[in-house]
Amino acid sequence: MKRIIVAAALAACAGCFTMYETPYPEVQMSAAGEKSLSVQLSGFEAAITSYIPVYGYETHYHCGYGRRGGYWGPYTVATQTYIPQTSQTETFRDRAAEMLEASGFNLRSDKPDYSVEVKFSGPFITNKDRCIEATCTILSLLTADYGVQKWTARLKIYDSATGRLLMHSDYERRYQAVVWGPLPLFSPAGSDRTEFNTIQCWCLSALTDQAVADASAFMASHAGQSAAK
Repeated sequence: MKRIIVAAALAACAGCFTMYETPYPEVQMSAAGEKSLSVQLSGFEAAITSYIPVYGYETHYHCGYGRRGGYWGPYTVATQTYIPQTSQTETFRDRAAEMLEASGFNLRSDKPDYSVEVKFSGPFITNKDRCIEATCTILSLLTADYGVQKWTARLKIYDSATGRLLMHSDYERRYQAVVWGPLPLFSPAGSDRTEFNTIQCWCLSALTDQAVADASAFMASHAGQSAAK
């Protein structure tokens, strides 16, 4: 029996295929130009849920039969429980900082020229999405899995000296993925394309890239117009 389970798990890991996945968007960053524009970042906060395994033991009793009749005997089994743990991550703020620094913006100034703020909202999953997910799982006889989420972001750029709002924009990203494998339950479990954290990371990374690219274009253009005046 154990050999069958191990063989099924190995086959599932090797035989899970991504049938569809939303393509990752491409963005174009704008260079800061000859003037070293300084920027302060705020927001870009996201909560990531991880599952921590907790191990323990439980005592069970079973009924047995001996020469003197039936009896109850104790036995101990190991248990494993997953506890969800939510924590804040600065991954997307770090991603934004790296993109801006690579384009020539200064993020270490005590007196920044601009303040860039991005706030995420989500996930948004409609009843239609949940219906599609259930239909995909049932009609495929548990050999397929469907994952979908939509996240939004709001970008605001301020003049750090005056606090005046210079620019704001709203964005949204929707991710979909379908995975399939020949073994019910085992095959879909072998892919992370439809897992919550994977989809969340995809959406927030795409939103970060798009917002930061637009912010770089605005700041470079605004600084050029201000210098011309």
